[in-house]
Amino acid sequence: MRRAVLIIMSALALAGSPECARAQSTNERQAQCELSAIGSTRSLLAIQRIRAACNWLAVNEGSLLNESLRPLYVCLVQNLAGAQSDAAAAAIENACRTANLR
Repeated sequence: MRRAVLIIMSALALAGSPECARAQSTNERQAQCELSAIGSTRSLLAIQRIRAACNWLAVNEGSLLNESLRPLYVCLVQNLAGAQSDAAAAAIENACRTANLR
């Protein structure tokens, strides 16, 4: 699990670098985020939430608009990776929302 988190964080950091952001399209950044997070995830709910979070992160990269939401989406990508059931995914999503929305 730690290795998956490190891979995800590396992908997000790389996608966030100015050079890479210019070189990659939004679709490419989203795809890279999804590839780094979905892996062995078996929960359809988790996959849907990962895709939505990766989309938000890719579209809003470098934008200060709604910057307060970034920790929520990073939390979802990091913690939903590998979720095996919809019940686990829902609990993870709830925990990320509680921890990151004030």
